Amino acid sequence: MAPDSLPIERILCPTDFSVFSARAFRHALALSRRFGARLKVIHVIPHLLPAGGGDYVAAPWLLTPEQRKHAEEVMQLFLAPALEARAEVEVEICEGEAWREIEAAAERWPADLVVMGTHGRGGLEHLFLGSVTEKLMHRLPCPVLTVCHEEGRTWESPGLVGRILCATDFSEASALAVERALALAEKDQAEVTVLHVIESVPLPGEPLYRAVPEGEPLRLELEKMARERLREAVPASVRALGRTRDRVALGRAYEEILRVAADERPDLIVIGTGTHGPLGRMLFGSNAHHVVRQATCPVLAVRPVRNPVPAPEVTGGLATTARRPGRQQSVH
Repeated sequence: MAPDSLPIERILCPTDFSVFSARAFRHALALSRRFGARLKVIHVIPHLLPAGGGDYVAAPWLLTPEQRKHAEEVMQLFLAPALEARAEVEVEICEGEAWREIEAAAERWPADLVVMGTHGRGGLEHLFLGSVTEKLMHRLPCPVLTVCHEEGRTWESPGLVGRILCATDFSEASALAVERALALAEKDQAEVTVLHVIESVPLPGEPLYRAVPEGEPLRLELEKMARERLREAVPASVRALGRTRDRVALGRAYEEILRVAADERPDLIVIGTGTHGPLGRMLFGSNAHHVVRQATCPVLAVRPVRNPVPAPEVTGGLATTARRPGRQQSVH
């Protein structure tokens, strides 16, 4: 599979200037250099006021020029790693509801990849890089790379990723996730484990397992079918390279993904979203945060792509956003 099957020309990195955003930015910067992609960092100034008890309400006015200037100054500090590396980064600062503005920016540009953290700053954590991340994972028309814990590992050239774990439930979205995982693996000569989790089957030691005599034959048959489908999911030409392996697990999807990740210590987890199977329910339901917040490596969420919005012409200089008061500029 050619790396061209993973086109990354524009990377969007939302930030609230938190440590999680800084981690995400380092990964976005590394990816932009690896793929020769344009990189844009967007900061959304929320119209929020503290309402007590940890809650926030929308403010009835726009922020002052002084507050906007402060955001621009903080942005310059945030971009220090890019400035030190002499990398060009486009900047957009706007006001409004975070997830709406990020989604609009990703579609308007359009972005091929969004890289963001999974937590936010202080009391705004739930309102920004928490629930916002989960909203965007199933709204954006492009893959989303989430970054939480790092365990001291960084993505630096020449090899960003050496080991990939890709979870699949054999759906359309999962097939696309496998394709993206294999394309990334070819780019960096990485090893790939393709994992399928069998759910809703009694496990040895559980009361229901002893109560259902047919449980063991059923489990063996499901495992056999899963391994056959895993072999079909990876092209023979790729499998012949000897850098892929199949793995079948039984249990809850997110628990098994995290368990296998802890065992294999991948540099990246790739998973499909927009599915109707167990993994689809996991990522769109209340358990999504278990993988993206507990994984000790970045998680790439892939979903079927809608028809992209045509990219606008770039004229350079300072431009004002069309939807909200905001600014775009390039930082060298």
